[in-house]
Amino acid sequence: MKITYQLIFMIFLLAGISLGVSSCKDDEATENEWNATYVYIQRNDYLILNNSTFTLKHSPVGVIGNVEITFKLKIQKPAAEDITGILQLSGTGDIPVSSFNLSTDSPVVKAGETESEDIVLSLSDKEALAQIHDLVSGEFKIQLVNLQTANSNTMISTNSALSAIAFSVTKQEYSINNLEIGEPENSHLMDRTSWYIQVEPGSQGNASNLIDGNAYSDVAQDNAGFWVTIDFQTPKTVTGIVTNHWGGAYCPTQIELFTSDNGLEWKTMGTIDVQGATQKIKLIAPVTTRHLKYQMLKFPARVDITEFNVYEAN
Repeated sequence: MKITYQLIFMIFLLAGISLGVSSCKDDEATENEWNATYVYIQRNDYLILNNSTFTLKHSPVGVIGNVEITFKLKIQKPAAEDITGILQLSGTGDIPVSSFNLSTDSPVVKAGETESEDIVLSLSDKEALAQIHDLVSGEFKIQLVNLQTANSNTMISTNSALSAIAFSVTKQEYSINNLEIGEPENSHLMDRTSWYIQVEPGSQGNASNLIDGNAYSDVAQDNAGFWVTIDFQTPKTVTGIVTNHWGGAYCPTQIELFTSDNGLEWKTMGTIDVQGATQKIKLIAPVTTRHLKYQMLKFPARVDITEFNVYEAN
């Protein structure tokens, strides 16, 4: 009988161990990498190639260009609980990480959803960059470093391409030039009726010839260039200019453009080589100014302007 009780005890003990092992296996089956909720970050424009390199220009008006990346925190299936991702921005190089801003560093995927609202990384401190005249660059990374959630079996994606967003930024060396050949976008020709326009003394022709709409009247000079100044009467956002000339043989080949708030102290927008009977020049960065000055630097034996127009932002 004693042996019988011992046998029965052993049977129950083994049964208990077996049930325990089975229970552990069930728990492991419930929470493992195969059925986990994976959390990751992804750019909204992830299908576009070569979108991780940004180049900024540096002209007399400041740093021109932008750095902006829009992305979301995502999961591959809806979760029962909110999931908060913790983001960290890091970088190496000459451009400080503090130049950039994240709209949030703790985005949330709400319970029942599969993605957060838009998260935006942007360049927030151009003024600090404008103090650096040298060529500078940096490599940066937005990384998903941690999670806060009551949702079970939830983890950061093990795919490095989905747990971090890398980008690089280069600010070009400071250049005095803010001018390019071409017609500016999102602009129109300014109304000239209120202009006060002057030309360099000694030039042939009245300054009014430049804004009379008559292609057969002009201002000209022999063996010398001349300047033109315009007072718009009120500040205007200038995006470019266009000058007309009798022909290619009578047009300047290099000019300089200036702006001023008072008509006395002038700030150069740069110099540019030009050609042709119609010369369209755009400002790389639009400038708000009341006064504009145009100066010929290189020119033929006889040079002229028949019409002078200015583009302003729409």
